[in-house]
Amino acid sequence: MSVTGAILDDGEVHVVDDIAIDEPRSGEALVDLTTAGVCGSDLALLEGKFPFPTPAVLGHEATGVVRALGPDTVGPEPGTRVTLWMRPPCRRCRSCTRGEAGLCEASGFMSAKGTLLDGWTSFTRGGEPLYRGFGIGAFATQVVMPVNGLVEVPDEVSTDVAALVGCGVATGAGAILNVARPLPGDTVLVFGAGGVGLAAVMAAAAVGAGHVIVVDPAEHRRDEALELGATHAIPGGDRREVRAQLTEATGAGTVDVAVDAVGRPELIETGYSAIRQGGAVVAVGLQPPDAEVTLKAPVLPLSHKRILGCFMGGIDPQRDLPKLFAMHLAGRLPIDRLVSAHRPIAEAAEALDDLANARGLRTLIDLTR
Repeated sequence: MSVTGAILDDGEVHVVDDIAIDEPRSGEALVDLTTAGVCGSDLALLEGKFPFPTPAVLGHEATGVVRALGPDTVGPEPGTRVTLWMRPPCRRCRSCTRGEAGLCEASGFMSAKGTLLDGWTSFTRGGEPLYRGFGIGAFATQVVMPVNGLVEVPDEVSTDVAALVGCGVATGAGAILNVARPLPGDTVLVFGAGGVGLAAVMAAAAVGAGHVIVVDPAEHRRDEALELGATHAIPGGDRREVRAQLTEATGAGTVDVAVDAVGRPELIETGYSAIRQGGAVVAVGLQPPDAEVTLKAPVLPLSHKRILGCFMGGIDPQRDLPKLFAMHLAGRLPIDRLVSAHRPIAEAAEALDDLANARGLRTLIDLTR
């Protein structure tokens, strides 16, 4: 079989229609993809911000319909709408058996190496392997996936929403629901009003945060944040400017929780200075390989402040994605309002350019045309 997909090679994106895809094996499914989101992590690969094997089929945030199951495989039946998840839990390792499937030790390397669990990619072109963007390769019309990385989508959930839940929304919302866990009435500060940051904003509002403050230099994104649950939106700056803007906005210069949804060391440092004693900074955005966070050591034992890492929102896909779908259907997570544009697969490079230049909020790639 041959599929169409967007390949990253030599620093450029090429859309081709001669990618060969293998049949699913035991424990796997072949999925006809319908929609893929364009995530900041895809852009980071294009810009070479961290090492990744190429050539690779980009994309990792997607939804589709199961076409076939591999031999002796129990999973979503053909015809089932599914959201893809790039860290399929094995349910056997120490993390999975401790209830921390989001940290699955067996599948954790997939996103870094661009392969499935055994090093197989399922994609070839001209007889040579193509790697899978963050272990999936979702900018393609079909993909082979471990069935543990598939979650059924309710009939009432739109295709757009099903795609966005596959990474950005789950990462931002999970940072609040699974990692930060603010109490009702708490003040939450979110750096970045992109897809991940806005998902964190929506989740903080949904759990009853007293103040939800977003920091973003782009005025149109600050305006969008206010529409999606933020109580205040500030342009930011250095730590002194942020503290002054917080005081002006809420009357207090400190917050309970700060979330870095951008991936810049200085934002973690600013967040650390802004949280109260006993507060928490949640580091969500991917950092460059050589980035370092610098803190004054005497503050560490005295402040009782915490810095928490957060990969993919600490999500257990089978446990948490249905919860996010339910929150959306109940009107508590208006995920559909994040979508600002649709492009066909032929315009994958343009979709990435939309993100690079902050045009709109989220561009989706239609893989059916």
